[in-house]
Amino acid sequence: MKKLIYLLSLSIIACTSNEKYLMSEGEVDIDYLFNSPNTSWFQNNYESYILDNLILNEDFSKLNKYNIEIFMNIKCHDSEREVPRFLKILNSLNFSKENLRIVLLNPDKKTANGLEIGKKITNTPTIIFLKNSNEENRIVEFPYETLEKDIYKIINNMGYKNVYYSE
Repeated sequence: MKKLIYLLSLSIIACTSNEKYLMSEGEVDIDYLFNSPNTSWFQNNYESYILDNLILNEDFSKLNKYNIEIFMNIKCHDSEREVPRFLKILNSLNFSKENLRIVLLNPDKKTANGLEIGKKITNTPTIIFLKNSNEENRIVEFPYETLEKDIYKIINNMGYKNVYYSE
């Protein structure tokens, strides 16, 4: 009987912990992107991206003053392409995962609990750079030049405008 209860408990724990990998909207972590069946494309796209080390050798120290929010859709080809690249760049720069928030949006660019409210998400992915909880800039759908150059321009306040920017 004890063995049956132990196995049953183990089974429940295993099912509960795997449930987080099945969600398709809401807040997730990098582990989700690497391990969810919903994002089977992620690891290959992450590993195949070749970093622009010429740009990455510049001073990116100001990046650590930012929090970054990524709003993406798991079925969006732009998210499939840009998010793994972006996260590989952040990883190469030792950006703290504590300062990163990843939000999965449904096809209507929403979440059941309203995580997108007030963020003005029109395209995915949208990568928002925040300083002291205020939005400083964003990359929308794809970079203007390259992700490395766009990040560098944003964190160094070099007048970056995303591809959809209009006054």
